Amino acid sequence: MGPTELEDRLTREALGDEYPEGLAIKSFVSRSDLARFVAELHVGPWSTLVDVGCGRGGPGVWVAAQTGATLIGLDIAEAPLGEARQRAVALGVAATFQRGEFEATGLPDEIGDAVMSVDALLFTTDKATAFRELRRILRPGGRLALTSWDYHTQPVGRPPQLADHRPVAEAAGFRVLVYDETPGWRESEDRFGELLLEHVEEIAAASGDTVEEVRAEIEEENATGACMIRRFFLVAEAV
Repeated sequence: MGPTELEDRLTREALGDEYPEGLAIKSFVSRSDLARFVAELHVGPWSTLVDVGCGRGGPGVWVAAQTGATLIGLDIAEAPLGEARQRAVALGVAATFQRGEFEATGLPDEIGDAVMSVDALLFTTDKATAFRELRRILRPGGRLALTSWDYHTQPVGRPPQLADHRPVAEAAGFRVLVYDETPGWRESEDRFGELLLEHVEEIAAASGDTVEEVRAEIEEENATGACMIRRFFLVAEAV
């Protein structure tokens, strides 16, 4: 079992019945989150949906398959995009995938009827620039839906974080419609952290790192979780 398969297994155990089978997620997105993306994005076969930080493509491809939207997936790393392309073909989704990041997507102005992002915004170094870029690629009246975290303390080893993303979104040209705490997020993330520590030797064997190195990384990740206020679901309209 490789590192990715092991991580998928532990994520499935942490999320329980809310785990979205078959999507190979690398996040804490739940079945309920995915249903909400479908409901809130207001897209259909006539629409172009942009997924920023798409990773292996699971959530964005799933939403596009449910709605009929044409998908553009962006990720900072090239490696997972091959799997995203395969997943889109398997589900019959019209999709393209390319390198791109929050601050510089490389896409034309107003290309998207909707934009989504799942648990990826925390990695951007400049949240204000990221929201301005998301607004630039979204047509007026289009919707942005994303999940991420608010922090009460700056975590070690992370880019600068925010206690509330609403002011930054509004300053970039969005009207915030929804800003909800996602149910059960703390319990799922705490359980995932516990599972990582319980399986530290297995993780080390799969990754090729020492047990001590892996344990230190897990403990740092768990300390990051302790800095969080909430995992939020944001829906905003481009004005």
